[in-house]
Amino acid sequence: MRSGSGVLCISACQLVVGLCLLGVYEGYKAYYFDKFLGDEETEKNENAGVAARVAAYESPLDFRSPMGFSFYLSITNNMFAIFGLAGVINAQRELIVAFFGYNAAQMVIAFHAFVDLCTDVGIKYAGEPAKLTSFERASATFIFFCFLLSLLATVFAVKAIDEVKSKQREEFNRMAVLSDTLQYEPDHP
Repeated sequence: MRSGSGVLCISACQLVVGLCLLGVYEGYKAYYFDKFLGDEETEKNENAGVAARVAAYESPLDFRSPMGFSFYLSITNNMFAIFGLAGVINAQRELIVAFFGYNAAQMVIAFHAFVDLCTDVGIKYAGEPAKLTSFERASATFIFFCFLLSLLATVFAVKAIDEVKSKQREEFNRMAVLSDTLQYEPDHP
């Protein structure tokens, strides 16, 4: 399979990018809970608005926060990258279709997340964690790589599906010829 090797490469790259995105998320989570919240408690900030903001927008555990969203994106990215790998290795058209469908959706989702993170990088507010911008930039970079890999994966997945279909047709034709050959019994005197 010519395009199958392309899907394998794209799936492997998506798996690496997803793991890197997970690493950025885990780094931010460790920074947020160990350093930032510790500093907030030592300053004894009594502002209820800051406490509410910290509980919602900046929390790495909230999927609506930019960094929290990157965690769930890395999970789905890695899951469907494995579908792509397994689909090509085992010539399973259904797994390749799932990989193709996910990448078609991820093109839109990753692009929107990338634009959102780029906007968030430019927004500065009082009480913002000092390293939030660098984590957002790193996350935006890997989400942009997800977008690019999804574009490539869509092209390769369409070709791979066609190749799997033709391979299955060839196998069916070979089995049909073998069946016809086995059914023919010459008359022996």
